[in-house]
Amino acid sequence: MLTNIIIRASYALLIMLSVITQAQQTDLQTSKLESAFYNRQYALVSELLAAQQEKNLNSEIMTVAVAVAQNLDNKETLLNALIENNPDNAEVHFMAGELWYQIKEQSNLFNKLGLVKKSNTHFIKAAELAPENPKYLVAAAKALAIESSFWDSEKKDSKVIVDKLKELDTHYYNLALMDYLQNTQNKKRALQTVELVSQNHPQNVALIHRAANLLWTFSAKAKAQRLFVKGCQIEQVIPERLPTWRDTCLSAAYLALQQHGDKQLAVDAMEHLLSKEQVKDKQHIEYLMVLGELYRALDDNNKAKSTYQNALTLSDDNSTQKDIKRALSELIR
Repeated sequence: MLTNIIIRASYALLIMLSVITQAQQTDLQTSKLESAFYNRQYALVSELLAAQQEKNLNSEIMTVAVAVAQNLDNKETLLNALIENNPDNAEVHFMAGELWYQIKEQSNLFNKLGLVKKSNTHFIKAAELAPENPKYLVAAAKALAIESSFWDSEKKDSKVIVDKLKELDTHYYNLALMDYLQNTQNKKRALQTVELVSQNHPQNVALIHRAANLLWTFSAKAKAQRLFVKGCQIEQVIPERLPTWRDTCLSAAYLALQQHGDKQLAVDAMEHLLSKEQVKDKQHIEYLMVLGELYRALDDNNKAKSTYQNALTLSDDNSTQKDIKRALSELIR
């Protein structure tokens, strides 16, 4: 009797350990996929997905996300199929909102408005399906503000969600609040919120990025540039927020090139960004060209020349090569 109890207990323990091990392996695979994806290592993502013995919904979402990121011809077909196969899944609708917006960025002017509408529809649907998820609520609040009537200056539906988030999650509440203050053009409270966010969340790149953009919106561009620089200096950034972090560094450079803020700080930001890059793709080349332009603005022609030449060596796009050669020719004059 005792022996049977011991055997059953041992068997149960083995099953539990097996489940834990499988969960750990799944978490490790997900972590590798996310790291590769957010570092724009799309070939590695495809390899990891192909090596998976069991496909799950996250694998399907990642496959579509890679197709969109690479602007593949079948990206919309894949995205539509993902939505049709998972009509009641909140995460699918949220990601559809994100991905339709990315497709909008890749599309010509005539398609953009319709794609924004698609994106907003999915963000709102995600929040309807999971009304306690703060990530979905932030996106829905922003979508509702965009879709609201011109006469709804208070953005009432959006405000309901912002108020709800105040009780749910500080991080997402601040994101939603800053969106709301921009949409309602509440400059006074927006500037107050930026100060609070800067003081209380200096290491939160998503909040710092949003706060700096809010300053930019209300024409405090030199302050915005300095805050973007601070955001770029944040060292601990989770993979999911790497695109936001990169945009923070890049925004510091763009404002400096528009004569807002400190050009040397912008150079430091772009050099820091490039030091963290793991792939040398089209986006990497864009960063090099921005850095070259900053060097040129600082009259450091030698560094500008070497940076542009580096970009030229990496580029295989005729239009980009022409732009780089034009910049190099202007340095020689």
